[in-house]
Formats: sequence, structure tokens, C-alpha cells
Amino acid sequence: MESKKDMDKKPKTSIVAERDDMIGRNIPESRGDGPTSRNGGQSPTVGMSGLMKFILMLTFFGLIATGVFGGLQYQDLSAKHESLLARFDLLESRLSSTDESVTQSGAAMQLNISKHSEELKKHWSEIRKLWGVTNDINKTKIADNKKDIAFLAAKRVSTQESIAAVGTRIDEESTAISDLSVSQLGLSADIDKINEVMREYVDELNRLKAVLSRTDRDQANNAEAMEAIEGFRRQITQKIYQLEQRLAAPAPKPQPQPQPEISPAQPVVEGG
Repeated sequence: MESKKDMDKKPKTSIVAERDDMIGRNIPESRGDGPTSRNGGQSPTVGMSGLMKFILMLTFFGLIATGVFGGLQYQDLSAKHESLLARFDLLESRLSSTDESVTQSGAAMQLNISKHSEELKKHWSEIRKLWGVTNDINKTKIADNKKDIAFLAAKRVSTQESIAAVGTRIDEESTAISDLSVSQLGLSADIDKINEVMREYVDELNRLKAVLSRTDRDQANNAEAMEAIEGFRRQITQKIYQLEQRLAAPAPKPQPQPQPEISPAQPVVEGG
């Protein structure tokens, strides 16, 4: 973008209508027609030149605004450029100091590495010794573990066979339990029928007990009635015997004997 100074250096064009713009326009023949123009309003030539002036002025001010905006952007970019240059300088100084410190650290690290290498050799020798002792111990343990593993493998096979046999037996027992359940269901139905028959028998027994109890009461009532009748019969027999004795004995004088009062409800029983 161009700056404001560059735009100021450009030659300024005067806002004047070219001769070509005059072609095709009606030019008044003389200035003596001024009253007619003033009386009839402005001519078309004057109106077009005013519009061109407005457009040119608007374009000019737009160019000025664009130049001002470009100048501001240029200043902003210049400031950013200066800031980046300062940062690059600072980074360069830091990198140089870092290179020096890295060089020093590398030398110190090389010394440490050499020391560690010697210590590592010592440790490796100790590790080899310990590894040899441990290897001898572990060989014996590994052999024992292999024997134990072989024994456990054989035992595992026998255990699996036992588990399979137990599984088969469980299946058989399950089948037997299922059959027993079916039989139990049938037995339960039979028991229900027997219980129903027993209830009917109990009901019949209770009915017979009720009839027997009623019969016992009737028999007791009949026995009481028989005892009452027997007592009445003895009384009548006694009276008849007394009457016969009186009739058999000689009476000095016939005297009227009072007739025994016999209740109409009590029947006369003859003979003993």
C-alpha cells in the first residue's frame, strides 16, 4: 500500500471537464440567452458537470482515506518489524549463551559418563558373580519344580476324570430326581383323592355318630317310659291282688266298696 507522502508527491489533476465531454451537448449561441436559462431552469450541461464534479470529489476523498489507512497500516507493520528484529537479537544472544553452557555441560557430562562407565563395569562383575550363584541355586529349584509340575499334571488328569464321572452321576441323579418329582406329583394326586375319601368317611362317621346319639337318647327315653309303665303295672297288680284278697275273705255284711279311681290316660294291664 502506498503511504501518504507518496500520494502527496503525485501530481494533482484539476477537476475540469474535458472537451470530449462537451460533444453532443447543446451550447448556447450567445450569452444573450441567459434570461431564457434563468427563466426556464438550469441547462442539462450544468447538471452533468455538477454530477461529474461530485463523483471526482468522492473519488479523490476515497483515495485520500485509502492513503491514510495505508499509512497507518505501514506504521503498524514497521512497529511489528522492529519488535521482531529485537526479538531475533534477543534469541540470537540466548542461543549463543546456550551454546557455551551446552559445551561446558557436555564436558562435565563426559567426565560423569567415564566415571559411571567404571562403576558400571564393577557392578557388572558383581552381577555376573551373583548371577552364577543364583543360576546354580535356580537350576536345582527348576528341576524340583518340573517334577512337581509333572506330578500335578498327572493328578490334574485324574481329577478331571473324577470330575467327569461326578458330572455323569449328577446328571443321572438329576434324571432320577425328575422321575421322582413326577412320581411325587402322581402320589400327591392320589393322596389328595384319599384325603377327599377320608373326609367323606369322616363326614359319614360324624353323621352316624349323630344318628347313634339320637338313637341313644330315644332308647333312654324308651327305657324311662318302660320303667314308668312297669311301675304302673306293679301298682295295678298290687291293687288287683288286694282286691282278690278282699273278695276271697268272708265279709259279715256287704258294704259298698269304693271303686278305685283309674286314670283314663293309664291303661289297665292284666296279669303279671
